[in-house]
Amino acid sequence: MRNARAVAGAATALITALAAAACGGDTAPRSSAAPASPSGPVTIEWWGWAPGYDKAAAAWNASHPDVRVKYTQVEPGSKGGYQKMLGAVKAGNAPCLAQVGAETMASFLIEGALEDVTDLVKDVNAKIQPWAVNTVTFGGRQFGVPVDTGPMGMFYRKDLFEKFKIEVPKTWDEFATAAEKIHKADPEVFLTSFNPDDMYGFSGFAWQAGARWFSTQGDAWRVNVADEPTLKVAGYWQRLLDGKLVDVKPGWSDAWFKDFSDGKIASLVSAVWMTKVLEDSIPKTKGKWAVAPMPQWEAGRTVTGNVGGSPNAVLRGCAHPKEAVEFAGWLSTDAGAVGGLMADGGLFPAAAGAESSPGMRAGRPFYGDQPVFGTFAESAKTVAPDFGWGPTMPALNDAFVTEVGRAVTGGGTLTDALKSLQEKAVASIKGKGLNVSQS
Repeated sequence: MRNARAVAGAATALITALAAAACGGDTAPRSSAAPASPSGPVTIEWWGWAPGYDKAAAAWNASHPDVRVKYTQVEPGSKGGYQKMLGAVKAGNAPCLAQVGAETMASFLIEGALEDVTDLVKDVNAKIQPWAVNTVTFGGRQFGVPVDTGPMGMFYRKDLFEKFKIEVPKTWDEFATAAEKIHKADPEVFLTSFNPDDMYGFSGFAWQAGARWFSTQGDAWRVNVADEPTLKVAGYWQRLLDGKLVDVKPGWSDAWFKDFSDGKIASLVSAVWMTKVLEDSIPKTKGKWAVAPMPQWEAGRTVTGNVGGSPNAVLRGCAHPKEAVEFAGWLSTDAGAVGGLMADGGLFPAAAGAESSPGMRAGRPFYGDQPVFGTFAESAKTVAPDFGWGPTMPALNDAFVTEVGRAVTGGGTLTDALKSLQEKAVASIKGKGLNVSQS
């Protein structure tokens, strides 16, 4: 493997910084130059957890005898999958491909866990949303292939909106007015819920507002977790919290889902993947829900935030990166593969032009036969392109839960929490031996 100095000489300033932080050649990102393929079938090992991935591997194997994919389901990343992947990289027995959330790619990169596949993905990239490609690109070098994305929209209870005579809000000002109206009419019902332990959901609001939390400047990370757009979002939600106009509960808890099921929460602004989560979690409300575009900060100007998306990263040590990228590209762009992931996993494709897929036009009974994915397809076209993730997101998420949790229980404001988060983000990156710019 090339040593850090050699890699730095071949890549951009960001890779220079990452390679220097690795303090040794065995953790620096490697070149994407692929070894010659051996004679006979090649086996690509693939780890992930998304619904439908097992069927996708079987479909590929049925039609590609020269490259076999061995799929292994692991725990979702935050529940142990990432630790297992990083441990396998260090032990030298990692799979070629792994499902790694876009928000975690940079964290894998600074651990030296990824292969540089820039020279292998040009044809694939032409078929994928450019902003999605940006989520796996650092310093001009690419380390994976986007599969799905998480454009945001508004899920709402049609029956409750009708009961309280609420028009579907098109702007955040209208959303706040609706929150006040519905809670005044029935103090036990809220328009929506604020989740104090969901940094990624909050980041979607900041993303829409124009935030750019992380970027690079020269040989350093630029950190702006408390930038002006993010503070605007914080101020907006603070006003709703101060007025006690939104429910506050940990997301994904039984109590949270019960409130949705019982009609105590009338809407949720979230990512497309929530489509299937609601279907599976609150089935007794089938037919009562619908989806609308995300409320906007400015009437007549449409910008969408994004939450989630799990690229397939090529892990360090992969003996067949060319074949790994070939499969990953097929999974992300082949019409049959994309349709299968939409049907079996509720995944929203990163592929450009996916709005023409039959799955986009299919009605979903839970939403009164509305073609929900078609609504999100339009939203995906307006996702802001410049939002970026940093190299220590797990640590930042832990800090968010602490700081925002303190704010919503009266220990300060969301603005205070974000300013503290900025300091902790800088400290965590410096703790990895990386340079930081806050200018």
